[in-house]
Amino acid sequence: MRRRKLVSMKVEKLTVGKGITSRLGPEELWTREHYGITVFIEDPSELEVAKANLTGLIDGWLSASKRTAAGSIQIPQLDPDQLARLPWKNYKTKEPSKPDGTGWIFCNTPGAEALADLIEKQGKNVRVQIGQHTFEVRFSGAEKQFIGRAPVKKQ
Repeated sequence: MRRRKLVSMKVEKLTVGKGITSRLGPEELWTREHYGITVFIEDPSELEVAKANLTGLIDGWLSASKRTAAGSIQIPQLDPDQLARLPWKNYKTKEPSKPDGTGWIFCNTPGAEALADLIEKQGKNVRVQIGQHTFEVRFSGAEKQFIGRAPVKKQ
């Protein structure tokens, strides 16, 4: 039997990452929170202790997030009627859109900032339903970030 020579490894840094994805309510709303930490290790014998400490630190951050006792994340209550009063524009004509129709506004439109923030926290290509509309953040060109609105499809 031939013995292999063990190559000694020196651990110089340790990266620990952990996250949580949670459903926000009865609708298909999700949120994701992730933390990662990289530290430099001087003494390789401290690797397991460092890993445990970093994991505990991240666990503390995740549990101290916006979680309630029931385990759901508090999201801002956005009023569908207030959102309907925003200056939504028709995609084709750029004229004001019908209250129950599709439309778009810029993310920095006064009154739309909280909606844009909520949508962006959901991640890429995620739609958020509030009332009878779904909303998503879209990008067009270098600086023309806007929110798209569409009526909820009836089943």
